[in-house]
Amino acid sequence: HRPVFPSPLRLSTTKMKRGHDDIMVSSAGLNTVLCCSCGVPMVPNQTMRCAQCLKAEVSIIEGISRQVALPRCRNCGRYNRPPWTKAEPESRELLGLCLKRVKGIGKDVRLVDASFIWTEEHSMRIRVKITVQKEVAASSVLQQTMVVEFQVVNQQCEECQKSFTPHGWNAIVQVRQKVPHRRTLCLLEQLILKNDAHSKVISLKQTPEGLDFHFGQRSHAQRFADFIGNCVPQQAKNSKQLVSHDGSSNVYNYKYTILCELCPICTDDVVYIPKNHSTHLSGCSPLMLCHKVSNAIRLVDPRTLRSWDVPPFVYFKRPFDIVCSRSHLTEFMVLNVDLVEQTYQGTAPKHHVAGKGKWAVGDVELARVSDLGVNDERIITRSHLAGILRPGNHVLGYDLRCVNISGIDSTAIDDQNLDIILVKRQYKNKRKARKWDLKRLDRQKDDGEQNVEDDEDLEQVKRDLEEDEELRKGVNMYKVDDEPEGKARVAGEEEDDEEDEDFPEVPLAELLEGLVLRDDEKIASNPFDGLAGDAAQSSTDMATS
Repeated sequence: HRPVFPSPLRLSTTKMKRGHDDIMVSSAGLNTVLCCSCGVPMVPNQTMRCAQCLKAEVSIIEGISRQVALPRCRNCGRYNRPPWTKAEPESRELLGLCLKRVKGIGKDVRLVDASFIWTEEHSMRIRVKITVQKEVAASSVLQQTMVVEFQVVNQQCEECQKSFTPHGWNAIVQVRQKVPHRRTLCLLEQLILKNDAHSKVISLKQTPEGLDFHFGQRSHAQRFADFIGNCVPQQAKNSKQLVSHDGSSNVYNYKYTILCELCPICTDDVVYIPKNHSTHLSGCSPLMLCHKVSNAIRLVDPRTLRSWDVPPFVYFKRPFDIVCSRSHLTEFMVLNVDLVEQTYQGTAPKHHVAGKGKWAVGDVELARVSDLGVNDERIITRSHLAGILRPGNHVLGYDLRCVNISGIDSTAIDDQNLDIILVKRQYKNKRKARKWDLKRLDRQKDDGEQNVEDDEDLEQVKRDLEEDEELRKGVNMYKVDDEPEGKARVAGEEEDDEEDEDFPEVPLAELLEGLVLRDDEKIASNPFDGLAGDAAQSSTDMATS
């Protein structure tokens, strides 16, 4: 057999001419063609153009608006979304509000990124840099960036229009309390500021009988009345008055009124529980001390330290009378304190015990401060404050021997054999310059009306806040600079040289920034923020002022 040798490889000498649309194999193994505009190798697509040529020849931002008008209310600072919405400068809310007004962004043109560009505060311009994408061909996505300028246009929202128009309100909440003081209203005002419950209030009018809150919608007034009921025991009454009607279209316009009658019983009042009502409270004593008023009336027996909670509907169904209030308080000096061991029938109660463990029942020997140096009369009474009193302390209480009780069955009171009811401790060197202050709601007053002075009642509320740590949790207190001594003193009080070591003071950690006091005026922004704003914006404005 002859060996078979392979034939030599023959190479073609003819060269192949490569056309413009011929396909080439890249080093990475991908098929590439030349761009029909610039001749650069590229991955083939329907347009047969590279990315740089597409950017130069195709524009996907032609249909997107570059200048947009942005309505804003000059009075309250809200933007028309709609509805009118509060938005801080360069916030996510404001960015979303601006992007919704840009036309041309949809399913074809997708928004990828957006950010603010700094502009001067008073230029009335807002500039936003946006990045969009669009698929110009199969598997070809083009991305471009542009700047949209928003022109802030001043308008007036409906709520501000009603606030500047007399009788423009639609609903009113009248808060009334039949007592000679306004302490409850002052404390309620602080609770409203704390919880921002006044955001929908159009205007506030102060009257000698109470406060009138005006609203633009009935639902806002009803929600506000429910908030008051959660803070203070009340009895609400609803009424409406026909303003106009259209008989052809059967449309009636009403103005609604909600009367919130607050419970007249206040903190530190002594109340008389009738015999028929005492049976519903598990046989409580005829005379009880009110130590707290919140969403219920909290009573305590000063002799046994037992406490009861009276809900609002129970009180207004069976109301009880007030025997003594703070105007009848008498100052005593503590001479001796003897604690008394309490005995219970069965297990000792762990709940509904007033005082949070600080109070204790004991016999306290007292002497009236006005009798010191005049006579040697001493009184021994049983009190629930024996745990916090020490010999030499001053205490405020009610001397029932000097109180004229008329219209009340005094037989049960005489059987109780209680002459002195101690209420709270009195501190020496009562008030120094405070390092904090409280905000107030902006009130409106008609021409010719008499001013309602509540400075003394507000001072009583401040003293209660200093002495009650739990009460301070529901109130915003703001740090202020040191005031002159003349302003810090209360009229009619003289400061003593002595001062109690355990004088209650508000810790600086509980104070908030944002309130500035000057010698002649108090600088604070409108708590309504244009009669329709919120308290958070007010704090920001005060900090910048």
